[in-house]
Parts: sequence; structure tokens; C-alpha cells
Amino acid sequence: MRPLVFDGVGTIVARNLDNTIKYVEDKVTKVTLQLQFDWQAVMGGDSGYAFHYTAGDLQDKVSIEVPRYSAAIADMSQGGKTEKKEIVFDETETAFLKNGEYKLAFGETLVADSDEVYLKDPDTDALTQLTRVASTPTDQQYTITAEGVIESTTANNDKELLVTYKWSNQGTETSFDGTRRPTAFKFTHRFKLIDDKTNDEIQCQLTIYKALGGGTLDVSQERKKANTSTMDLQVMEPERTPDNPNGHAMTIKFGI
Repeated sequence: MRPLVFDGVGTIVARNLDNTIKYVEDKVTKVTLQLQFDWQAVMGGDSGYAFHYTAGDLQDKVSIEVPRYSAAIADMSQGGKTEKKEIVFDETETAFLKNGEYKLAFGETLVADSDEVYLKDPDTDALTQLTRVASTPTDQQYTITAEGVIESTTANNDKELLVTYKWSNQGTETSFDGTRRPTAFKFTHRFKLIDDKTNDEIQCQLTIYKALGGGTLDVSQERKKANTSTMDLQVMEPERTPDNPNGHAMTIKFGI
């Protein structure tokens, strides 16, 4: 086969084993497939030779990386459960009082009684907690409205405050149980290569008929870079089906 080069990384599709679509992604950073089948030299035995070769277990390695956080990948690889609902965020803000007051960034959806206010020492960073009162605060106290407006005395103007609180909003939450277990799926990677000699497009497809998301779900964050989600796939022994009558674990197709 002539040298072939990548032109994009294509589209990946994951289907449930009943063939319904589970996940589609066309912004793929990387798909890696390493097929590994080791033979081991075993000394002695009944063969009459000094050693003989025995087959080790398959150690196929498949991983995908996409340039965004994906709840679907979290569900497939770690058995997570994603749902849309009212969720609560923990917030921390640094503030300075102006005319004795300060409004929290997410004060409109403040969770009642979740706020804590501290005076921060500019030299030692030591924190002194202020006490919440209903009205008429002293310089060691503060009040807060339902809209998240903090008030204290003008004696605390230009002093640095550290405020922690909770606020709620409609959002998406992925949760992970300690006994979680991922479910198997069918994985297809549809992409194209370029013939380095003729510049013709070569259509290609990788199909894993039964994969199990496992290994480490990588959702690392790096400053000023897009977040990525990485999933390791384990290749399983599939059942025989009409679209896979021979029960192959995987196939690689080239349109040449």
C-alpha cells in the first residue's frame, strides 16, 4: 500500500448494542489503535525442545480524544449518569466594599444561608470572619439581601473581602458511583486518508463491534487551552450478528 496521510480525523459514532445511536462526534483530536499480540518463550515442557512459544493475551490498545468535555464519554467510559436538573455551584469571590456595600456576581440565585464573609489581611492573608446579622451591622458584621447585596459599615470600605457562597441554576450534572460499571457499545471511526502519490482521497473505516470504555477518563484542564476528553476502549469478544456474521472483534476497511 502506498504512503497514506491523514486529512482530518473524521467522525466517531458509538451505538448501543441494540444499534441505537449513543454518541456522535465530528470534532475529533486523535484516535489511536495499537494491535498487540505477544508470543512468549517458555522454557522446557513436553515438546522436546529447549523452549517453545506460547500465545499471550491480546493487549489491543484503543483511545480517542475530543477537544471538549463530553458527558457521553464520561457515561461510556466510567459508567457515569448525566441528567439535567437544578444544580448548585460553590462560588468564591474577592471583593471591595464601595459605599459600604457589594453585590455578588450570582446573587440573584443565591442559596439562602450559604454565604460566608471574611476580611483579608493585606500583609499576612489572614482571614477574619464577619458575623451575619439581620440589620445595622458593625465593622465586624454584615448583612445580605435575597439578591446577594452585602452591606457593612463604611469603615470596611477599601478593605479586601473574601466571600464564599452557593448559587443554583438549571444545568447538567454527571455523577459517578463507587461501584460504577460501564456498558458495552459498538464503535465506528469513519475517516479518510490522502494518497501521497496521486493526492486521491482514500475512504476508511474502523469498526469495533463490541467495545467497553475503561481505563482512565482524562478531562484535564490547562490554562488557555481547550479542554479535552480522552477515553480508553477495551476490545471485547462480540456476539455473532447479521452485520457481523463471523463474529470479528474489529475490522479496518480501505476504499482501494
